[in-house]
Amino acid sequence: MKITEKEVTIKGEFDIGATVTYTDENRKSPAIVIIMGTGKLDRDGNGAGFHSDIYKDLANLFAEQGFACIRYDKRGTHRSGGSFNAAGLSDLVNDAVSAVRYMKEQPYVNENRVIVCGHSEGAMIATLLSEKEDTAGLILLGGAATSLKDALYYQNTLAAEEIGKKDGFSGALLKRSFDLKKQLAMIDDMFEKSSKTDKEKIFVRGAFMPAKWLREHGSYSSQDFADILKKYGRPVLAVTGTADIQADHRNLDLLKEQPHISCYAPERLGHVLRKSDDNISILEVNKDYRRLLKEPIDSELIGIAEDWLRQYCPAR
Repeated sequence: MKITEKEVTIKGEFDIGATVTYTDENRKSPAIVIIMGTGKLDRDGNGAGFHSDIYKDLANLFAEQGFACIRYDKRGTHRSGGSFNAAGLSDLVNDAVSAVRYMKEQPYVNENRVIVCGHSEGAMIATLLSEKEDTAGLILLGGAATSLKDALYYQNTLAAEEIGKKDGFSGALLKRSFDLKKQLAMIDDMFEKSSKTDKEKIFVRGAFMPAKWLREHGSYSSQDFADILKKYGRPVLAVTGTADIQADHRNLDLLKEQPHISCYAPERLGHVLRKSDDNISILEVNKDYRRLLKEPIDSELIGIAEDWLRQYCPAR
């Protein structure tokens, strides 16, 4: 089966660079819009010193199942216009809406069968998008029913637990320099500062942070995202692995007993959609991710997604 890729430009508030992946342009196929996570990685999931191809791999997997897929560069990065630092969460949602509408307009897409797949922050964006644009379903990977503030709390709590288990001189140094209460207070202060300014950036602990993005993220709790998904009514697949160190799989409990939401927490599945036989270290996350990314996307996750798609949006 030949997979075809073509670069396109999505017209929205700013031009958005994107790639469409498909196997058959001569029939109306269901489509999947892939929304990436936080940061300045490109539409494939790659950046300086970090190569994952995570979104390119997802697009190819979905295309092999008969879906037309699109993935795109975030506003203000790579081939997309606008300012990355000035963009808020609402702007990222609007860009995602533009991507969905672009696919609905393509002659090879069934406009009534467009699914949105969000990973990490993309899961938050996909959830908010569901209130603005009609879609056939959502796939939320590593971030369902999770707010940014809760994700940061979770990551810092894991770091404190890992530091607490370290022995020797390095462990003593880390324990002396890392205070969980102070870290959580810093997170609170960061969101508080962002809520009290209309400037583009705020300065927190030696670094500039995008104020609008933080302010708008801070207006949502994990329960808010869960409530939006409960009201959505269309099929939702929510997957967060037990080894995910960036999003807490226990947040899936907020979505249980909803007939339209299918929740999975695969054992040992991490945030980069691979499994590890070892514990993933949040203190050495980049090293561990580079090791895991040498392997393909986890087969159990692929099976879960394929079964869900066959049930709710069969491509053939």
